Amino acid sequence: MKFDLDMSVAERRNFIADCELADRSHSLVDPVPHMNSPMAFSIEEPKEPQSAAVAGGTLFGFTEGLSRQNKEDVDNSFLFATLVANKAFNPETETQLWYGKFNQVLSTAGWLSFEWRYGKYRATQRRFSMDQVGLEILGSVIAAAALPGPASLAMLKVAGDAVAALKKSEKPWRMFDQQTKTHQGGSFRVGACSEFKDGTVYVALGAVNFRAKSAVTNVLFWEWNDAEVDTYRGESNMVLNEGIYSGVRDLIRQKLGSNSQTGIMEFEI
Repeated sequence: MKFDLDMSVAERRNFIADCELADRSHSLVDPVPHMNSPMAFSIEEPKEPQSAAVAGGTLFGFTEGLSRQNKEDVDNSFLFATLVANKAFNPETETQLWYGKFNQVLSTAGWLSFEWRYGKYRATQRRFSMDQVGLEILGSVIAAAALPGPASLAMLKVAGDAVAALKKSEKPWRMFDQQTKTHQGGSFRVGACSEFKDGTVYVALGAVNFRAKSAVTNVLFWEWNDAEVDTYRGESNMVLNEGIYSGVRDLIRQKLGSNSQTGIMEFEI
């Protein structure tokens, strides 16, 4: 992901305004209803307990201490980038182009990525499920970031807890499965998000794209034989420039419209 600090606020707003969004937040599947009310802006910015969210094909685990505003910014910006990428490219057949657009939108909105890596996933076991793959990739992203020990452990734990909670939560799981299931496989991301003491929001992101030889009934929790699937991995760690995002926040909300209700669902860990 290239981060262009030379873009003015006006140029960023023009880029956002010109983005076309897919008609729905679900790739290649029918939409599902959203059961939560829209997330409200909090003036006092209280810190919240750890939680999880599904946002446009990304499963987020939020560590304890993020403000409500920062959670909303993460959810909205990633959903917006997903919808724009879905409109431009097919995530199943044009995966690298899809992620190019996805990362471009995030960068313009204010996300600074240190590096985006994408390539073939090499399984270390003959049988595995995609939740295991996503967490393995995320673990390597967090390790590469060289965060302080407690921060790394907290992010790894909250991501694992988010996956475990998703497996037990029918409505978020249904939303995630429909957002990520493609005709012959799946395309999804697992992210861990934390807020540092200075207020900086950090996201570690592991991406998975796979194509299977048989029908996919469950994107995350079905066990596969390595010979049955062709799997690719993506890795990124990024921080949000709040000053830049504050200049496009209102426009992203406006462009999302009702998609913020149908494409995002928070749930407890």
